[in-house]
Amino acid sequence: MLLTLAEWAAYLGHFHPVVVHLPIGILLIAFIFEMVSWRAKSPVLDPAIRLSLALGFFSAVIACFLGWFLSEEGGYPEQTLFVHQWMGIGVAALAGLCWLMKKQFGRLAKAARMYRVIFILLVVMLTVTGHYGGNMTHGDDYLTAGIPEPVRGWMGVRGNKPDSTVKAKPIEDINQAFVYADLVVPVLSSKCYQCHSSSKIKGGLRLDEEHLLFKGGKHGSVITAGDPNASELVRRLTLPMEDDKRMPPKDEPQLTKEEVDLLTWWVRSGADTKKKVSELNVDTMTLDLLKTFASGAAGSITSEPMPMSKVYDQPAPAVKDADLKPLLDLGVLISPLAKEKNQLELSCINYAGFDDRKTGLLAKLAEQLVWVRLDNTQVTDQSMAQLSKLKNLVRLNLSGTKVTGDGVARLQILSNLEYINLTGTSVDDKGLLTLAKIGSLKNIYCWNTRVTAAGIAAFIKMNPAVSIDYGDEDKKEGAK
Repeated sequence: MLLTLAEWAAYLGHFHPVVVHLPIGILLIAFIFEMVSWRAKSPVLDPAIRLSLALGFFSAVIACFLGWFLSEEGGYPEQTLFVHQWMGIGVAALAGLCWLMKKQFGRLAKAARMYRVIFILLVVMLTVTGHYGGNMTHGDDYLTAGIPEPVRGWMGVRGNKPDSTVKAKPIEDINQAFVYADLVVPVLSSKCYQCHSSSKIKGGLRLDEEHLLFKGGKHGSVITAGDPNASELVRRLTLPMEDDKRMPPKDEPQLTKEEVDLLTWWVRSGADTKKKVSELNVDTMTLDLLKTFASGAAGSITSEPMPMSKVYDQPAPAVKDADLKPLLDLGVLISPLAKEKNQLELSCINYAGFDDRKTGLLAKLAEQLVWVRLDNTQVTDQSMAQLSKLKNLVRLNLSGTKVTGDGVARLQILSNLEYINLTGTSVDDKGLLTLAKIGSLKNIYCWNTRVTAAGIAAFIKMNPAVSIDYGDEDKKEGAK
């Protein structure tokens, strides 16, 4: 697959940190040669100086373009980036000017004096540009943070910049813990602040300040209070490891299952930033989850990172255009889960008229469909036979449809299903219990259904590993 121009630019931008050192070294060598030449009053080094200035100029221009490409990814402090960018352009311009003056005017006295002034200014600007580049990479206190006392006092440097990382503290009574400050913030701090705080603002998103967290990034809000499914923060955490949009990226420390469950529960419960645990309606399973953070070990819980479905690593055959076209013509959204992968996500969010007559089109994508959203469509129990053919299905959303327990029973053969949303359907206890046979299942949402507290309790006995969100507090009490 050929890369687009934008994709090539993004890729080439990653070479900026490598290429940018070339003009720095070359121009500094040229300056050293020039100082020796000035002192010796000899033109013997002039050819080497002209060559160094030419190479320094052209490599600086290339570094500027690569830096521009890299800056388009975002994530850098705007003011620091602005200064670094224009100072870098200035370095390239002055290097070119010095080269032309050296080449054209040689050692003419008047031109030589101006040339020296410009060359010294070039070296100063080169130093400042490099300093601002280092600030973007390492933080604006990188040079001063390690200065020992008493030198720090002699230089008039104040104490080290406070660490923005929020350490989790031991919690004696989990019920008295503030959900956001004591539980959520330490998790975000340990796994997210590296790219989303004052030192680096990836995607225009900052998570280190409450109002900025809810403001979101350049693509909009990342939290929809009460709905983790619509919250980009939660969605990014649960994407396949190979997906470029997954957060944190696969080469960064990952959140544990407990940490993902905590953030998901916090968003689902309203994403409140002021209340204590005791002020929220917390069921027994959630309370047990919260207690795992009581030791102050948020961000370093010994459990393994959240496991990902094996389906994501399995090869899938390429999709035929003839199988996609009928769905795309209806307005159904279909997109790959990750680059260079054939697994697909399907959503009917733009086509509420999707009904039983059309679900047969999904069977042709049985090996590729991994996530399917049919919420608020016209599908009924008749469609479940077709959905049961999607052997690699991991996530299924049927909320707001006319599906009943009889239809859901047909889905028990989906051996890779991990998530199913049945909110607002007519599913009953009998239908719910059929899902307990799915060993891969992790999450069920069944708000506003015919499921009872007795049915939930029976399910938990059959498959205690599944998290069931049923919303009704009376049901929660009855299921304990």
